[in-house]
Amino acid sequence: MDGAEVRRTVAALHLDPAIRTEVKADCGRVGVLLSVKGNGFDAQDWLLARVSPGATEVWVPPRIQRMPGECGRTVGNALDPKPSPH
Repeated sequence: MDGAEVRRTVAALHLDPAIRTEVKADCGRVGVLLSVKGNGFDAQDWLLARVSPGATEVWVPPRIQRMPGECGRTVGNALDPKPSPH
């Protein structure tokens, strides 16, 4: 599955417009970020997915990574997950 195919698949889900989506292809893998704007205080709601030949992984990063100001809310983190900062 390539980046264009993953974009079409995500678009076909008809997600709420408040859900921001990012898709990035790299070296035969495709990363996906789905997120919604947080309130600036609590852990933000987002998830990551990685599609590669023969495997699809979907996960919600640890709460500490989803706190405002922490790193990780990027589609690049779906391709190469960052370790928890704490």
